[in-house]
Amino acid sequence: MSSELQSLYQRTVLEHCRSPRNFHAMDEPDRVAEGFNPLCGDKVTVYLRTPGEEQSGSEQPGREGIPPSREDGTSSLPGVIAEISFEAAGCAICLASASMMTEILDGETADQAKQQAEKVLDAFEPGAGNGLGDLGEIVALGSVRAYPSRIRCVTLPWKTFTAALDGEPDTVSTE
Repeated sequence: MSSELQSLYQRTVLEHCRSPRNFHAMDEPDRVAEGFNPLCGDKVTVYLRTPGEEQSGSEQPGREGIPPSREDGTSSLPGVIAEISFEAAGCAICLASASMMTEILDGETADQAKQQAEKVLDAFEPGAGNGLGDLGEIVALGSVRAYPSRIRCVTLPWKTFTAALDGEPDTVSTE
């Protein structure tokens, strides 16, 4: 990779870290999930608003933001991600990844967003090869793959998003 391209990627990551997009708690989200990376100490909360989905969990204390599950154990996916935001306390890589994620997924259908999240998670699997070409600004985080312990910093927001979308009630962990 050329030094000019590496410099551009570093600037992109720093910009998202210094001025993260959609960094706020959401009032009355339809779905929410929390994630934790015990190795780095990153903590992420992802909030989703999906039009047409009723506020759920109010009948069960402690389950606010958790969509009702189907009888087969899967949760129903909403139609569109009308709004996505996050809160995070963690390293620059995690913060930048979460910020990029919200820009990429906002306005996507739930199916498209889930597919995009799976592509990102697959691209950061050990031995995944290049595979970052069509992932937008996430390409700027590609050099992290050379540092296996830091890959979790990139993937935590995406795993947390997937948990929110699927209505997982437990905290996501990178362990």
